[in-house]
Amino acid sequence: MIQDTIIQEGMIQGTGGQDEQIAKPSRKKWRKHLIAVASVIVVAGFSMPTLSQWYNGIPSVEQQSVLTAKVFIGELVRDIAVSGKLVAANAPTLYSPEPGKITLLAKPGAQVAKDSIVARVESPELKALISQQSSALEQLKIEAQRGELINSEAQLDLEKTLDGAVVKLTAAKREHQRATLSFKTHLISELDFVQTKDVLQEAQLAHKHAQKRVELAKKRLAFESQTREFSVKRQILILTELERRQHELDIRAPVAGIVGSWLVKQKEQVGDAQALMSVVDLSAYEAELNVPEFNAGDLGLGLQVVITLAGKQLNGQINSISPEVVNNQVKVRVSISAENLTSMRQNQRLNARIEFERKNNVLMVKRGAFLKSAAGKSAFVVNDNIAKRTPIQTGSLSVEYVELTSGVRAGDTLIISDYQDFKNNEQVLLTQ
Repeated sequence: MIQDTIIQEGMIQGTGGQDEQIAKPSRKKWRKHLIAVASVIVVAGFSMPTLSQWYNGIPSVEQQSVLTAKVFIGELVRDIAVSGKLVAANAPTLYSPEPGKITLLAKPGAQVAKDSIVARVESPELKALISQQSSALEQLKIEAQRGELINSEAQLDLEKTLDGAVVKLTAAKREHQRATLSFKTHLISELDFVQTKDVLQEAQLAHKHAQKRVELAKKRLAFESQTREFSVKRQILILTELERRQHELDIRAPVAGIVGSWLVKQKEQVGDAQALMSVVDLSAYEAELNVPEFNAGDLGLGLQVVITLAGKQLNGQINSISPEVVNNQVKVRVSISAENLTSMRQNQRLNARIEFERKNNVLMVKRGAFLKSAAGKSAFVVNDNIAKRTPIQTGSLSVEYVELTSGVRAGDTLIISDYQDFKNNEQVLLTQ
C-alpha cells in the first residue's frame, strides 16, 4: 500500500513505462483496514495484563476450585471433636459366690426386675458344711445344759458345807454362852471356859471360809456358764454365715434392666468369684469418649459436652477422667442428661464436642486446610480476583473456626482451602 502511494506521487521515475497502472482504492476499503487495525489494538490492550502476569510468573486458578470465607467478629467456642461409645452408667457383672454347678435362669436380652433371681449355684460342699456346723451347734447346746447341771450340783455341795459351818457356829456360840454363865458362878474351871472360847473362834473362821468359798464358786460357775454361752453364740454366728452364703447361691439382679450376656455355659462347673453374666441398667447412660493425649491438659470435671447420637443432640458433663494414657488416648466419662434413652443401646457409637472455653468479640474465620499448608503463619487475602499472601497470626481453635489475632480485618475474604497448588507464589489470579 505504501509502495503504491510512492509510485503515484512520482517519487520513483524511469520504470513507469514498464508498470501497469492500478486503479485508486475506494474509501470503503480504507475503512475495513482501519477497523482491522483498531481490533488488533483493542485485543492487544486487553491481553496486556495477562501477558504481563505470564511474564511475571503469577499463576491463575479457577475460583470454583478454591474455598473462600469471610473474616468476622463473633463468639468462639474452643472445643475438640472426639468419638466414643454409649455405655450404661450402671452395668454390674454378677459373680459366683461359691464353687459349684451353675444354672442360668435369665437369657441374654431378657428384662429382669430388681432382686429377681437370674441364676442359681448348687454347692454340695457348702450344704455339707452347714450340716456339720448345725450338728456342732446342737452338741454345744447339750454340753452347755450339762455344764449347768454340774454347776448346780457343785453349788449345792458348797451350800451344804456353808450350812454345816453355820450349824457349828451356832452350837459354838450357844456353848460359849453356857460356859460364860457357868464360869461366873464358878461351876466350871477357867480352862473349860477358855476351851469353849477357842471352839467358838474356830467355828467362826470355818463359817467365814465357807462363805468365801461359796462366793468364789459362784463366780467360777458363772464364768464357766458364760464361756459355754459364748461358744454356743459363736457357733450360731458360724451357722448364720453359712446360711447367708447358702442364701446367696440364688443370684439376684442388683438393678432393673436387661441381661447383657452369659459369661459361662449352662450347667457348667464354676469357681468361686467367677464372672457369670452382666445386667445393664437402662435408666441411666454415660458416654465413654477417647480424647487425644495432646488435649489431656485441657480436660476438667464439669466441662460441657455436646453429643450427637442417632441424629439427636444430647447435652452432658464430664464426671470422670482416666488417670492413665492408653494408646495415646485418655478415656473420659460423660453423664448424659436425657429423659428418654430407651431406644439407645449399649456400646452404640457416637460423636461429641468437648467445650473448653468461650471467647467473645473474637476475629475469626472458618477453619480449613490452609492452616496446615501455611502452618497458620500466612493466608491469601482475595481482592478483585487477585489473592495476595498476607502474614497472619492465629489463636484459639475450635472444630469449625480459628481465631485470627493479626494480619487481617473483619470483612476480608480468605482462601481457606489447601495452598499446595500455589507453591511459593505471593499472588494468585482467580479466574471464572
